[in-house]
Amino acid sequence: MMSNPSSNTEAAYVQQPATVVDLKDGMVTLSTIKLNTCQQCSMKAGCGQRLLNQASNCTRSQIELDKPDSLSLQVGQEVRVAIPQSTFIQASLWVFLVPLLCMLLGAFMAQTSLQSEAAIAISGLLGLGVGILLMRRRMHALQQDAQWQPHIVADATKSDN
Repeated sequence: MMSNPSSNTEAAYVQQPATVVDLKDGMVTLSTIKLNTCQQCSMKAGCGQRLLNQASNCTRSQIELDKPDSLSLQVGQEVRVAIPQSTFIQASLWVFLVPLLCMLLGAFMAQTSLQSEAAIAISGLLGLGVGILLMRRRMHALQQDAQWQPHIVADATKSDN
């Protein structure tokens, strides 16, 4: 890439505002609002994910991360949780596309072997199950990789440093 990395820092990461809720034993607990991103999205009127989020009772979620040594954090401080945009896209593909493709592959294989409609539907559901298992195994393996871990970025306007 030929662009200046410091000018692309904002664009290279998916960021979510969060509030520091607890600090102990080198860990920080953050509280985020799930629908914050949906409120700003231009596709929010026709988005199924937004409908699912609205249907859930929990509008806040908490995550626990290692406290970075380079940041001085306080309870109540506003920060940002960031992950690389490429990581977010890869995770989205694994979560949404892999199970869908496995479902379609299962149904297609049953259809090409001239099975009944019920067998095609069952094969599609079995393929979906296999896709979900593959996705879960892959996500579990990737959680150990530092690239896949969210990290905390201090909000310059709110920090006391």
